[in-house]
Amino acid sequence: MKYKVKIKRFNKETYFQTYEVDLDKNFTVLETIEYIKNYIDSTLTYRAFCKSAICGSCAMVVNGVSKLSCKIKSVDYLENGVLEIEPLKHFNVIKDLVVNQDEGFNKLNKIQPFMNPKSAPTNEEFLISPKEVESYDKQSECILCMACYSECGALENDTKYIGPFAFSKVLRFVNDSRDKTPLNKRLELITDEGNIFECIECQGCIIACPKGLTPQFDIKMLQSKALSNGYKNPNIDFNNQFSTDFGGFTPF
Repeated sequence: MKYKVKIKRFNKETYFQTYEVDLDKNFTVLETIEYIKNYIDSTLTYRAFCKSAICGSCAMVVNGVSKLSCKIKSVDYLENGVLEIEPLKHFNVIKDLVVNQDEGFNKLNKIQPFMNPKSAPTNEEFLISPKEVESYDKQSECILCMACYSECGALENDTKYIGPFAFSKVLRFVNDSRDKTPLNKRLELITDEGNIFECIECQGCIIACPKGLTPQFDIKMLQSKALSNGYKNPNIDFNNQFSTDFGGFTPF
């Protein structure tokens, strides 16, 4: 099957380069890129590893939407016979399709996405109910591909925003009875280090996630927990201030 692949490249300057290929209709986007690398242009640079939708390395923007390139077929994303591929958004590009993800991981570290385990029961294991496992089982599937981060609309307004995947990681530990970190400690981190209330509910993270996670819903659950534990939504406070300034009328 013949089609064109338009790739956004970067090496000191940014430009698009178009390749004409004739490939099997079952080729994934990653296999298409590999073909170009191996047979057309050996200078093309990208990141990939497992090819099984597990490592998260090969996330990139495919015709405008962040996707895991090893999981989707090229023919399914053609627009007028063209496949357009770009690096993930919200990251500095190192070269071509390779971005520096340090910013995302540094933000993740700020909210301590790890378990601080309670003392294990004497001579036995922790007993966890199926209902509890269900509450964080899905969040445990996050592969840190950063596709949701790339599609996050809140980051357009505030680059300090933590990002969807990080909040899903927090919910995973908030719901785990084996973790002894105080709930208020975790809520303090997600409200102070990135403001969880800045989510604009664009659902870009849900569309992008290759594992079927719903970070926006996780964020809503954490917002609810924060509000019920005394934390305030600063955006609502801001609107109330407008209401006061305009004599009780909110100009929205």
